[in-house]
Amino acid sequence: MKSSLLTLAVATAVNAIPDITVVPKENRCSNWPFFRQMSSVAGPFNIFADSTGKDIDGHKASYTTISDVSIASAWTADMTEQLGISSIKDVAVPQIQCQAFGSAEMLAVNVDGQYQPLSISEYFYHQYDGLIFVKTVTKGAPIEPHWHYYPNGTRQDGTFLGWNNFTTWAYLLDEKSQKYRIRLLTDTSQKLVDGEFTGFVRAGFPDLSD
Repeated sequence: MKSSLLTLAVATAVNAIPDITVVPKENRCSNWPFFRQMSSVAGPFNIFADSTGKDIDGHKASYTTISDVSIASAWTADMTEQLGISSIKDVAVPQIQCQAFGSAEMLAVNVDGQYQPLSISEYFYHQYDGLIFVKTVTKGAPIEPHWHYYPNGTRQDGTFLGWNNFTTWAYLLDEKSQKYRIRLLTDTSQKLVDGEFTGFVRAGFPDLSD
């Protein structure tokens, strides 16, 4: 896996992301919330917006579509449903859990009663690399658990979604679906796309500290 997922990211943007140190955890289900040792499954739980400084903090994941034709046409062949963040606080949300797929332990989402793996897209030629899709993609990365620590050594509440020590996500409201498209940022050398703001994506439940 190459060290960069994206061609665009954030350099200077006014946002609410706290000063934290990211600590990657081993990509095992025991490092996700609500791990059940007897079944080796973690969850189910939600994923939700965190530390955006916007009203959507605590809003949960939702299925969304890509209204940008150039993006959709590039990915139609090997990607299906995409996860974003709802603009409405209390909506029906996908159930997420961590489970084994062969020898790999991965986050998965309940689709029609069966859990399908989630992965982050890796397309170097497009500004919207780093999206979460329902299925393992050919050019993709696993979603990994991370913890955050403040400068005083205190751990920030929660387990955060990311990859390879990167946990900052760019949020952009899709006008057609009225949901937020989220993409993982792994390059700090460039600016956000117009209209984007940054935040984290957290696993668990908004009302619980884990």
